[in-house]
Amino acid sequence: MILLVLSSFAVALTLLGFFVSVPLFKRLTILGLSLALLSLLFTWGKPFAFGPYQVDGISQVFTLLALLGALWTVGLVRTRRFEFYLLVLYAALGMHLLASTKNLILMLVALEALSLPLYALATWRRGEGLEAALKYFLLGALAAAFFLYGTALHYGATGSLLAGTPGEGPLYALALGLLLVGLGFKVALAPFHFWTPDVYQGSPTPVVLFMATGVKAAAFAALLRVVGPGALDALALLIALSVLLGNLAALGQKEAKRLLAYSSIAHAGYMALALYTGNLQALGFYLLTYVLATGLAFAVLSEISPDRVPLERVKGLFHQDPLLGLGLFVSSLSLLGLPPLAGFWGKYLVFSEAAKAGAWGLLVLALVTSAVSAYYYLALGLAVFQKGAAEAHPRPLARSVALGVALLLILLGLIPGAVLPALAAG
Repeated sequence: MILLVLSSFAVALTLLGFFVSVPLFKRLTILGLSLALLSLLFTWGKPFAFGPYQVDGISQVFTLLALLGALWTVGLVRTRRFEFYLLVLYAALGMHLLASTKNLILMLVALEALSLPLYALATWRRGEGLEAALKYFLLGALAAAFFLYGTALHYGATGSLLAGTPGEGPLYALALGLLLVGLGFKVALAPFHFWTPDVYQGSPTPVVLFMATGVKAAAFAALLRVVGPGALDALALLIALSVLLGNLAALGQKEAKRLLAYSSIAHAGYMALALYTGNLQALGFYLLTYVLATGLAFAVLSEISPDRVPLERVKGLFHQDPLLGLGLFVSSLSLLGLPPLAGFWGKYLVFSEAAKAGAWGLLVLALVTSAVSAYYYLALGLAVFQKGAAEAHPRPLARSVALGVALLLILLGLIPGAVLPALAAG
């Protein structure tokens, strides 16, 4: 049902784009994404399969997060060209496909279906955005080549194109390694993270919100299916590199989007730690809190500027617009993982599962680097209360959404058990 809704709206709006006004096109895009979200909720916990396309619990949880990111981006952006909304819709279709298959060939098609619109969205604003999009395209093409070659080796080693098929031998290990490289690029795990800071800084802020929320959710769904016992040692190395490089590189950043880009690398490491321990409920909850908090941060930054946002432009935001200032403050504390916000329980679940699994080295490293992140998250969050000349011209809806998401982060922090059963059902 979700695939039918998204594909139908994508095809219909491609034809209608030249004949309807842009505001109406935006409403129709929101309608399509909303109907897909409603169909997902109505079929929650009910698996469905058609050939290589499989809607199961993993697909439902991660599609939900991807659709939330797509809806948020469409509602946030201001543009006079309908192509932006159409590209987001096509990317959302690719994300759902990526989260809903174990077939490596279809997974590769879905990866390209979500990547190609993102390459265009990254260069929506010319100038520095063109350089960012070129870097994103070249490295993305290289990652797709790694994934394709890994798929071929996986078939050679196991005789199957289904992710998660058990195998053995050096050919199988090499196949898993190449698949891990291809998906590690999408989730921004170190050392495949080099595109992230430049692309986040050069792309329009609403596009960055989409990359940091929907894309990461869909890519982790695929990574979850691909990573097996044979790839855990390699995954542990990527976790260690991600939490170290992400947090240490963020310490010296003076631009808000670039700071959040490096922090997203660290968070990818924490999510991969949940994947390493095999607790999917912890991964789903952590990703939910991350999507809400980082989406809120980028939504606030987009109301300050669609381009670069130096930390100096954040100072004084609370005095200029209290709701936006509080939104950025709450999102920073949630990303840090301070109680009583939802981000605290996300990290608590991941770290406690790592302790149960006996991954003490990774756990200690994650705890130390999480403490290091307090420096730059508090600097970002407390900057809104300092004296400065922050300028923001938000719409009333932007204020309402910022307030609603901030309250949701607090509510999830107070009663996380209200969401965990639903994630477990998925």
